[in-house]
Formats: sequence, structure tokens, C-alpha cells
Amino acid sequence: MENWLKTVNIRLLREEDLPELEWGGEYKRYRRIYREIYRNSQKGLSIPLIAETAAEGIVGQVFLSQKEPNLNYGIRTRYYFLSSFRVRAEFRDHGVGSLLLQECEKQARLHRIRDIYLNCERTNNRARWFYQEHGFKVVRIDEGTWTYVNDEGFVVTEPENAYLMKKTLSWILFK
Repeated sequence: MENWLKTVNIRLLREEDLPELEWGGEYKRYRRIYREIYRNSQKGLSIPLIAETAAEGIVGQVFLSQKEPNLNYGIRTRYYFLSSFRVRAEFRDHGVGSLLLQECEKQARLHRIRDIYLNCERTNNRARWFYQEHGFKVVRIDEGTWTYVNDEGFVVTEPENAYLMKKTLSWILFK
């Protein structure tokens, strides 16, 4: 599978990719969110990344959204918030997620952003382990909710029982 990983291309999301992000209908409810992320990328406010191969198409995705300081949470500088990080089940444990995270860090350094935050579902131990293996640390527990407009135009509120995790990139690599 190591040679297969060399065929994985990490690139920016294109508008024609949007339907494929629904993964056969599993994530259809997030259609409007994906479109908003894409529009924000056109304004320089987000970086939606895709992992693909010529044979399999899109096998993974992750979105970076630039956020302003939030003193309510003790965040004093601009940061990236990582979301919608997914790798298709049949391609997990083969390095695709690591490639996507490496590109996230590359983008953060390029834009001189030192901190990357993400929410990891508290019941997803596999994901938490993956993030911790890549240098993320739990900052706090977020037992809130999040609200979005689904593909049918309805406002949906979902519980978010998550760990807020953070990785601070080394300044040495910013030179």
C-alpha cells in the first residue's frame, strides 16, 4: 500500500467536486456547508483540501477555515479551525489522513498561522488517538451544539460532545 500512497494527490477543492463530497448520500445534509466552504475559499477565508487518486477519485477531505482571535476562549491570534476531516473507510490506516494533515500544516505555515484547532467527537477514540499521534492536545471539553441549514433548507441543531484539540506549530519552521 506504500506505493499506492504515492499515487494520492492532495489538492484544493474545485466546484465540480462538491457532489462527490456527499459520499453517495451519507453527507448530503451538509451540502450547503460544503458550498459555503467553497465560496469562502474563493475569498481566501478557507482552504478545502481533497485527497484523490486517478483510480478511486476522492478518498479524503479536510477543510481549514481562518478564524480571528477569540478572547472568550483565550485565543489571542488568528488560527485555523480544521473541520470535515474524513478518509473513506477502505483507505484508512494507509497514510491518507497523515498526508492531509501535513498539507494543513504546510498551509498554516505559508499563511503564518501557528495554531490549528479542531473538534474531535468524544466517542471517537480512534480519531483522538490519530490527532494525538500528530501532535494535537486536548484543550477542553466542548459539550455544546452546532446549528446549520441542511440540504432541504431546514435549520438543524445537533449536539456536539467533543474534545477541542489544538496543535501549535513550531516557529523554527516559519523562517
